[in-house]
Amino acid sequence: MPKYFEWEDAVIEQVAEALDVSHSDASGVVGAQPFYMQQSWGLGLNAKQTATKILAAAQAE
Repeated sequence: MPKYFEWEDAVIEQVAEALDVSHSDASGVVGAQPFYMQQSWGLGLNAKQTATKILAAAQAE
């Protein structure tokens, strides 16, 4: 299992690719969803699964 910061960086990369935005912009999107980050880490979801949850949550706002 990766360390949290490695997993978080992988989530940010997935979001950046999905939205076609910079790493820093994707970091802002991920940072705005602390609940889903914490929940996904606790459930052992991978970066792609977590990015999917975060993108869905961000689009619902």
